[in-house]
Amino acid sequence: MNLGLLPIALIGYCIGCFPTAWIVLKLTSGKDIRDEGTGNVGARNAYDASGSKIVGISVMVIDALKGVAAIYVARLLHGDYFAAVAVAGTAVVLGHNWNVLLRFKGGRGLATATGVFAVVDPLFLVVWWITYLTGYFAIRRDVHVGSMTAIIGTAVLAWSTPDRVIRDTTLVMCLDPSQMRVFIAAVSLLLFMRHLAPIQALLRTNAFSDDDE
Repeated sequence: MNLGLLPIALIGYCIGCFPTAWIVLKLTSGKDIRDEGTGNVGARNAYDASGSKIVGISVMVIDALKGVAAIYVARLLHGDYFAAVAVAGTAVVLGHNWNVLLRFKGGRGLATATGVFAVVDPLFLVVWWITYLTGYFAIRRDVHVGSMTAIIGTAVLAWSTPDRVIRDTTLVMCLDPSQMRVFIAAVSLLLFMRHLAPIQALLRTNAFSDDDE
């Protein structure tokens, strides 16, 4: 069955819009996660708002499974057509980050992107963690600094990864490795946009601290 790329994008977006953190926090505490902590509709804020590791881990796992589900649907409908996989993977992160059901509020996309790349090309999860740890320990011990380092680093390193390595590690047929690189860049851009606010807040905090010295 070949539905075309637009329906695949819509399906991926709708899967991404499943508001895991909002539902779990409502069911467990009656709270609206958008009014708690950072207002971020994701696993970390769910944990902070609930104080429960079970809640945080549950949200993270389900959000990752959204990414897996989007890729599965794309492959079910289009087989190994990489463009369909890339569109679905990008759309599911978009839906998670800007959820129409929550007035375009959402999470930061890391768990959902993890699910996507776990079933598309796990190599870039390894690259992500290496660059995350580098940023976290070498620049500043802050999760947002680590995440932003990983987002930028993974996107940059994807373009220097040899074609053969991409072909050998991808779990979906990708005849043209440049398509994988564009895919990674697209997802990285969505993650980058959602991580700008905490980085800007961190920079403002540092600026105020410097002024007080």
